[in-house]
Amino acid sequence: MPFSYSQLSTYRTCPKQYEFASIKKLPRQISAGESFGSSIHNALAAFGKREVESGKMKEERAQLQLFTEPNTSQVSALSSQLLTDLWHQSFITEGYASKQDADAARAKGEVIMKHFYAWWSQSPRDVITIESGFKWESPDHFTVSGRFDRIEQLADGLHVIDFKTGSVRSQESVDSDLQLSIYALASEHLFQAPCTKLTLLFLQEDGIIEVSTSRSQEQLDTAMQEMNDLVTGIDTDVFDPTPSASVCGRCPYRGICDSAEV
Repeated sequence: MPFSYSQLSTYRTCPKQYEFASIKKLPRQISAGESFGSSIHNALAAFGKREVESGKMKEERAQLQLFTEPNTSQVSALSSQLLTDLWHQSFITEGYASKQDADAARAKGEVIMKHFYAWWSQSPRDVITIESGFKWESPDHFTVSGRFDRIEQLADGLHVIDFKTGSVRSQESVDSDLQLSIYALASEHLFQAPCTKLTLLFLQEDGIIEVSTSRSQEQLDTAMQEMNDLVTGIDTDVFDPTPSASVCGRCPYRGICDSAEV
């Protein structure tokens, strides 16, 4: 069975929460934050796929012009307005307490789309893949699944970019982030190229913040050991709760968990 980073992260946070979600598969409501994040990802995925298609059309047109008269047809403009339109098409209303809350989130997203377009327009981009799922089998014979938000080609290797709508994290936190280590391992395996840059792109109402890092072989080995320990715990049915005010306060199963500290 493949494990996603989300599952491994949940198990690391609280094994009992993992049991509720992935073993017992108890239903839960989507939160407003999750809904907003999904909407952002869907809009940027749609824009990114237009970007990839635009690049293909330009290449085909350039090749065609070697043998024919110049083609005057225009590739669809990758404009700020297009991104805003895609945002409204992608917006999910589920999870909000009221229409007013949903409307406020929709307006916030419009601002973020404008910031993203300004960030995206800063330099030419060589896109490898957008919203691409993967399954990667580790040397320890467990499989990790996930999805790349965006990978760009740099002169010296791959640049994996992951979109985040939560609070900006410190450089130290990003340098040790397990999800980014998984992306480095999986991207190098799938694309047969070194992953030289990893970026968490924080999409904020007041602007776009990049926090970038890379991974040494020692860091990747440490991540492999951590994943192996987590998978071993899951495979041996170790689901002891690790309650705390911070963990339980964000847990969607706190209302049914006997160990919850809330």
